Amino acid sequence: MKRRQLFGISGALAALALAPARAQALGSDNVDPALRDLMQANPLALLPVIVEMRQPVPPFIGGANVGRALEALNLLGVFGIPVAALSLIDAAAGFASAAAINAISLVPTVAFIHHDRTVGPRSTATLPPIPPGPPSSVFPRVVRADKVWPTGISGNGVTVAVLDSGVAADLDLMGSANRILASVNFADSRSRDDPGGHGTHVAGLIAGNGARSDGEFSGIAPQANIVDVRVLGTNGSGRVSSVVRGIEWVLAHRALYNIRVINLSFGAPAPLSYRADPFSSAVEIAWRRGLVVVAAAGNGGPGRNTVVTPGIDPYVITVGATDDRGSIDRDDDVFAWFSAWGRSSGSTAKPDLVAPGRRLVSIRVPGSTLDTLYPDRVVAADNGATYFYLTGTSMATGLVSGAAALLLERQPNLSPDQVKALLVGNTQQFAQNGQPGLPDPMADGAGLVDTRAADRALQRSLVVPSANGGLRPTDGFARALYPVLFGSPLRWKNPLLGGILWNLLTWNTLAWNSVAWDNFDWDSVAWDSVAWDSYTLD
Repeated sequence: MKRRQLFGISGALAALALAPARAQALGSDNVDPALRDLMQANPLALLPVIVEMRQPVPPFIGGANVGRALEALNLLGVFGIPVAALSLIDAAAGFASAAAINAISLVPTVAFIHHDRTVGPRSTATLPPIPPGPPSSVFPRVVRADKVWPTGISGNGVTVAVLDSGVAADLDLMGSANRILASVNFADSRSRDDPGGHGTHVAGLIAGNGARSDGEFSGIAPQANIVDVRVLGTNGSGRVSSVVRGIEWVLAHRALYNIRVINLSFGAPAPLSYRADPFSSAVEIAWRRGLVVVAAAGNGGPGRNTVVTPGIDPYVITVGATDDRGSIDRDDDVFAWFSAWGRSSGSTAKPDLVAPGRRLVSIRVPGSTLDTLYPDRVVAADNGATYFYLTGTSMATGLVSGAAALLLERQPNLSPDQVKALLVGNTQQFAQNGQPGLPDPMADGAGLVDTRAADRALQRSLVVPSANGGLRPTDGFARALYPVLFGSPLRWKNPLLGGILWNLLTWNTLAWNSVAWDNFDWDSVAWDSVAWDSYTLD
């Protein structure tokens, strides 16, 4: 207490400046607890890691974020096996043993060492005793996208980046014009466009135009473009670092291809708060740079707090699933038993909304892993063309990405916060006729996506509302944005928090640590005026 009574500005600055060093001296653990468990279980094993660095120190020379990423890569080169720099989050990915991880953790510029978790679509929970129902091709009508198409809006000119197992060249995505604008691979060696089959199915739900089925099976935005960013291997799995690299590529090429939406129909376990999660940091940066990020809630339901990352992040649009029973009547729809829901530490309730996700029919990739594993899921169109049905929040996520593409064609200057506000603020009810209820009121978020209602709200609005006010970003976001925000006005939520005279701090005297991030008024940042070009990605 005596020290606090004596706090003047110099004492406050000293306390802030010494906080990281004191934590280091006291042996604070900057290693992911899950990674610690793996280290103890097998000390000699080379474990997949992401080494994240502290924010760079001014003056900034060249690409400050790239410099930090290369520093992390060099550390892995000395102590382990380097794989790739992740300049988006001031980090690098590679492999290291327990001893090497301990050595790297003692480097003063290292902020945190993460387990580079496996990502991919998760299997759904055990099927409850309910009738399977027919494959569903009516989902565009269930979410009322078909009511928007006659107004001339079908996603034309808007590009959705599908980060997944790949996107195969299919007539429903090519036809008279090839709408797969680019393909890039951050997964295993590519033997074919989509050896897994998952990414093409998702792309068809977003933007398939039904050309092969004479219009019988189509997606939500049938004229939208697709960019194929392969981050999952043949068996449907990848690593967080591969997805971060994919997001970096999307950001670097967003203007060239008019990429406005990132679809993430998969996730990873989320044992940490979103604030400490590198996957969440990457999607938040993409969001702030103008990309709508749509992420799957995961298939870990019906239990509470089962949402996967990056769906745990409060900024992104997180999608859960319903079962539309193969009918356009929404009153017989039910919340899908497998759909994950709940909260992670410090985050908002998830999902944000739901969409049909059970037995959805979309593009088939003959001979792919999924096609080989599930031959009983092949569906024939009336004209004999074959398609494929899949179940999961992965499928529901594709529908919401398509809905976002329709809004962005209607009004291209919408921000991600505005797109989220329109979709979440204009949903529809379902399961009215005595159908099974929700496991919790939060389980379906705001309700079932209603594309027509969101589109009408957009057309009526003189001022389009924004979502995500008052949120605190991830630690990685704050560190990575330090050189971009440096020198801008410092505005605080509480000018006397912790007995510190925050209004007397300047960028040159501020220690940009978690105390400052919690008190910084992030809503005061004029994001459109931030000089993002100074934030080097490659």
